[in-house]
Amino acid sequence: MRILVENLKFKTVIGILDFEREKEQEICVNAKFEADEFIDYAEICKDICGIFKKRKFRLVEDALNFFDDYYRVKFKNLKYFYMKILKTEILPNAKVGAEIEKKY
Repeated sequence: MRILVENLKFKTVIGILDFEREKEQEICVNAKFEADEFIDYAEICKDICGIFKKRKFRLVEDALNFFDDYYRVKFKNLKYFYMKILKTEILPNAKVGAEIEKKY
């Protein structure tokens, strides 16, 4: 069974440009998890928001790689991980970002 997190929106510092380091911007996170153990989606949402606030990633790709490593350690029986991170306000006419998908 897969656990889904869709449209988790919050403001955080992310980016490499000077103005991105000074002001929080909204991001939207979508994630999927599959494991042979219980996964608490409320805890996942809390983890994601808290880690973003604390780490202030420079690149979306760095955040994706961090969460891939983090959840592989946290969930020993993780079989599948997917995450997409979108910056929703950086461009006036588009949401932009990156995604990662892994099968273990």
